[in-house]
Amino acid sequence: MPRRPVDDVPDDVKAVAAALLELSYKEGLTRAKLIRSPVMLALTSSRYPGAEPPEQARRAEEMIRLHVNSIRNLRDRVILAAALNLDQELGTSFEDRINKACDSTIGRGSPYFITPDGAQGRFRYVLTVDLSLRLLGGSPAYAMPRPPSDDLELAVRLQRSHQTDSAVQVLKRVTDSDEKSDRRHAWRLLATIAYESGDYDGAEIAFDMALRNAAGMRRGGKLTVAIDRYARRLTEEEDYDRALAIVSKGISVVFESLWLWRRYGCIKWYAGELVDAYAALTMALDLGYSASRVFHARGQVLAELGRYDEAIEQLTEALRVPRSAVSQAEAISARAYAIGMSGSLEEALDGFREAEQVISFSSWLHYWRGLCFYHHGKPAEALMNLALAVGPDTASLNRPKRVNAERLILELSG
Repeated sequence: MPRRPVDDVPDDVKAVAAALLELSYKEGLTRAKLIRSPVMLALTSSRYPGAEPPEQARRAEEMIRLHVNSIRNLRDRVILAAALNLDQELGTSFEDRINKACDSTIGRGSPYFITPDGAQGRFRYVLTVDLSLRLLGGSPAYAMPRPPSDDLELAVRLQRSHQTDSAVQVLKRVTDSDEKSDRRHAWRLLATIAYESGDYDGAEIAFDMALRNAAGMRRGGKLTVAIDRYARRLTEEEDYDRALAIVSKGISVVFESLWLWRRYGCIKWYAGELVDAYAALTMALDLGYSASRVFHARGQVLAELGRYDEAIEQLTEALRVPRSAVSQAEAISARAYAIGMSGSLEEALDGFREAEQVISFSSWLHYWRGLCFYHHGKPAEALMNLALAVGPDTASLNRPKRVNAERLILELSG
């Protein structure tokens, strides 16, 4: 990806661009990050003199969202929204969010599509600078306005500008449309608004109505992507039964949805139902889901099933395809576990050390390494790593691993 010539960029623009890149990491743009960013607070201090940092942070967030939403180019707008996590997707890196947005929102058949790596480069070297110029007043705050083409587009614009109540009113009007596709899209958007606000019962009623208008669809399009995102959120909250229920309902209507089969496999994996997980992930692969992403998940399922040689083979294959640094480190960590359990502890520890440079916060890495030490008769090292895996300084393990780790800690503690 060609970089924008740095020498041509003023220092104040460089500073804002660096701050935007910093905001994109981990969970993306949040008020807490903005409060800790003097560069971003300075954008609003002159407009709102005397405002306290929380108010400055709120104004800065509004300004960033406003300028991103005003970008006319669909591709650039999607990349910026994903990288900065304006949709508040949980637990992902900005590289993963950009990749997902390119695949699902833009689509490979679109003239706006560029490869994920190219999109990441464009964000780092071009779009952060362009957005910085906008924020500093170096380019128009608004693109030339274009009236929405229909009520659905109007609702999306209202939602993006945080006018949720107005968006809901428009969408409810569309649910009475004569066009089945319009009704489906309206119910999908209503479901998304509902679950993002914590109304899961309302979300499922809306998803059910959307699926009633999806009969005859082969893969489900945006509807199955929306169900996938909702189910992922439920899985992260360990509500596996609810996640399986909505994905199963989706599959019953759109049987060939590769998105839903992969999500079904991941839910089963996190719930500890490994044989079902393997079967569902294989189905997603057969339907055409990206092989490297399936191997990334299925390799870890195989490792947990004790099929270590197959796990090493699939995770090695997954690593041949460039991914985000976090995703790659997770695969290296899982492969290290399979290597350690199949014989070579030293080689496994080398893999864990490599992965730990990127994901030192990973409870899974400490858990895998603890099991390897336990398997090789090193109780002190096993206890230390398992304690780290369930400790407060790492992301939470999924329920079956957490239960097993706590059982082993009790055993090793005597």
